[in-house]
Amino acid sequence: MSLRERFRPTSPVGVDPRAEARAAKALAGQRGRMPIAAAPRASKALSAVLRPLLKETGLGLNELKRRWGEIAGESFARAAPEKLAGGVLTLKAPGALAPFLQTQTPLLIERLKVAGAKVKSVRIEQRTAARAPQTNVGPVRRALTPSEETALAQALDPIGDQSLKSALMRLGRAVKQG
Repeated sequence: MSLRERFRPTSPVGVDPRAEARAAKALAGQRGRMPIAAAPRASKALSAVLRPLLKETGLGLNELKRRWGEIAGESFARAAPEKLAGGVLTLKAPGALAPFLQTQTPLLIERLKVAGAKVKSVRIEQRTAARAPQTNVGPVRRALTPSEETALAQALDPIGDQSLKSALMRLGRAVKQG
């Protein structure tokens, strides 16, 4: 007897074909399903807990920054909210605009309350205008002196290929200038 014949399944004796069909149908209905329902999402449970607490806090700083133009209006558009802690809103404003905004703070507080922010007072910090971003272009370097130029040309005289010679000349100038 070969190994193939030894492990070949034998046909079952007296098996009901309808019972086999019912068993296959029952197994097909069970395939791919989890035996236990999935847990609810943490965000859903967390939002149910936090929703009553957030009604008391009002707008957050990020939402305030996002909607600043529509809440504050044109007069406060150049000022920017920087910090909101303990009912005190800190704004940064250009130096010349700060005194004007200080006189308008009661109006701003009313607008913020209408929008849903819990702000008791406004603190304005005078800031200078932001610096222009630095570029990656360096300053113009000094030109080579005539003696440096001739020394570089003499060093490259033995090279016969003109394109290679001009490339090395440009490289030499860049190295000497830097």
